[in-house]
Amino acid sequence: MAERANLRRVGLVVHAGRSGALEAAEDLIRWLRERGISTRGLEGEDLGADEKVPIGSFGEGLDLVLSVGGDGTLLRAAQLAAQANVPVLGVKVGRLGFLTEVEPADAPTLLSRLLEGKARVEERLALEARAEGAPWDEPQWALNEVIVEKKARHRLITLAARIGGEYVTTFSADGVMVATPTGSTAYSFSARGPIVSPKVPCLLLTPVSPHMVFDRSIVLSTEEGVTIEVLGEEPGVISADGRPALELPVGSRVRIEPAERPARLVRREGSPSFFALLREKFSLPGAAPHVGLDPADIGPDPRGSR
Repeated sequence: MAERANLRRVGLVVHAGRSGALEAAEDLIRWLRERGISTRGLEGEDLGADEKVPIGSFGEGLDLVLSVGGDGTLLRAAQLAAQANVPVLGVKVGRLGFLTEVEPADAPTLLSRLLEGKARVEERLALEARAEGAPWDEPQWALNEVIVEKKARHRLITLAARIGGEYVTTFSADGVMVATPTGSTAYSFSARGPIVSPKVPCLLLTPVSPHMVFDRSIVLSTEEGVTIEVLGEEPGVISADGRPALELPVGSRVRIEPAERPARLVRREGSPSFFALLREKFSLPGAAPHVGLDPADIGPDPRGSR
């Protein structure tokens, strides 16, 4: 869906550990300033933005969030953008990722198209986790995954899982993860979860290093949701998109379901498809259809002739 943006104030979230990201952010700030668009950075990040604010008030009054770095930076930016209900544009500095959209040199062109109403804004399912019996009460938002895991390094944790309110099983494992289709290529993939197209509305429940025979993912409807309860004697922690962990005492519960506010990602026309990124990221054999290889160059059909 194309969307015209009235950009008055843009917030920047930058990978401060990459000199290329800092340089790209400074160039974008100058470009925006020349067009009368004010900029905002986070306290502690010296980018030359018009203002710096604490993270708690970062999203107030923003029209767009720019993420300058890799996919990890974009996850942090997406959370802040979702709180403000504005889109996020990922500027890629570093390795190829699934979420970042453009190289720094191409970002001004896409920003111009956004101003003209010629850029797409794609919505992605996100998660929200709420706890009962925990020493914190702020909902945890995630674009990739929420994981409940052990607190002690050399112990296992016992976690009861309910789907749609119905008890399914109790896991003895390092943890249990609930991921989105977007997150299916991240931590969930490392835990042997399936790869899911971001167009499929579903949740993935995956045990992490389970000490039991059953070690497969469960794919469930977004309407069902998951509740995870900490049992046994070992407390746990919860982490959303890799952010600092929060404690979960024995007896506490976490309800994980789709967030009211999805992630909104700015996309350019003609950007690589999910499957093109999948081929490149995981070095899958074969070439893209537009390369125009002769079938004989690809190899025989492994099923044989029909």
